[in-house]
Amino acid sequence: MSSYEDIRDLIAKLALQNSYWGYLFTRVHRKASDQVDVMGVKPEPDGSLSLLYNPNILNSTSQATLELVLEHEGLHIINKHISRYMRIMALEFDENVKAFKTEVWYKAADLAVNSQMNMPEKLEIQGREFITLQPKQFKLKPKESTEYYYYELLKKLKPIQPSKGKGGGEGEGSDNKSDNGSSDNEQPGNHDMWKEVTNATPDKSAAARKIENYSTTVIKDSYKNFNRNRDKNRGHLSSNIIELIEQMLLPPQFPYYELIRHLVRASKLSKFKRSHTRINRKRTYLFNIDDDQINMPALSPFPGRTRDYTFNISTILDTSGSMSREEIMEGLSGVKNIIENDKYCKTTVIENDTEIRKEYIVKRLSDIDYSVRGRGGTILFPALERCKQLKTDVTLIFTDGYCEDINQINRRLLPKKMIWVISKDGSANLVNKTGFVVKLNK
Repeated sequence: MSSYEDIRDLIAKLALQNSYWGYLFTRVHRKASDQVDVMGVKPEPDGSLSLLYNPNILNSTSQATLELVLEHEGLHIINKHISRYMRIMALEFDENVKAFKTEVWYKAADLAVNSQMNMPEKLEIQGREFITLQPKQFKLKPKESTEYYYYELLKKLKPIQPSKGKGGGEGEGSDNKSDNGSSDNEQPGNHDMWKEVTNATPDKSAAARKIENYSTTVIKDSYKNFNRNRDKNRGHLSSNIIELIEQMLLPPQFPYYELIRHLVRASKLSKFKRSHTRINRKRTYLFNIDDDQINMPALSPFPGRTRDYTFNISTILDTSGSMSREEIMEGLSGVKNIIENDKYCKTTVIENDTEIRKEYIVKRLSDIDYSVRGRGGTILFPALERCKQLKTDVTLIFTDGYCEDINQINRRLLPKKMIWVISKDGSANLVNKTGFVVKLNK
């Protein structure tokens, strides 16, 4: 058993040993609390994060286990699971659906983290043995993204009202799993703080940005200190975690929404729609008073006009065999970037190889379909023609550029504004005369 009277002692020792997790949690507030059964990261109203811990576990749990739990919580910070959860919940309004998706996100986040850190299948905490959540329990692949686990679990699990005090758990799992993967031996959850703070936050998108910025600063500062002392060979961090940290610190490959906003700025300022709350002042000379109704106009002054900020975006995904899954996922991340930044967008996703294989509208993150169809040859004109029919303001095309010669097609047959996003090993020679070209670096 460990001999720590305060979690600060453990974190200080880890920092002296050049542990990345020691550096990370010296930059995060730490609070003793009976709100958690083990440990849990809590978002604060000011956008910072706190590590809550139950003092009772310190002297009844081994140091090795405490370090594993700390690493688990640290990976929630590195993966920015709280801010990502807030963005998903910002798009949900039905309370029952929100409760179910919350429980699913908790499990998906733990599956991702436990897989990344190779969490043991069993942990002993305070003399009790718990089975940790592992992808194989749900017949899912290891080392996948949180979104992959989230959308797969949405298909596999049945919506139920979440039980009070259960939040997916800190590496919890099951012996006697129900339809939702729960167990009598499941460790009590420590993620309900995410839900409580999210529900109490009016502007969830703004709160998510604050937490994300805070997390990035903490991750970056901790990594600088870790790298500064790595040559002493006292600290250790697995290569996949180092890669994850470096990936999280990288800026997005390209700010798709910023380019789109630049292209449609003029059209947004010139678009108007009918408004039933504004007076049409140009028609005031037509007003007359009805004799039967005192001071009531016989002709309503409404509707007037108001500026129309909506605009349509189509995203074409080249799903031919020459496109890797990572390149296709970059296209879906572009869709995610758009809907996170502008609630007025109408976004249509079209999957195309030699013909259109799938078309759907994305209004919220949960609408994104990660199961891709196609994988044949490449003829992009059917999708471009469809975007022309949809009268989209901007069309994003994610492709490697190995398709028919789009430059030779009559421009009047193509959508009005196109952005070609070419993969690292692709070529823009057959498309570069028809719109903007963005070449990805990786």
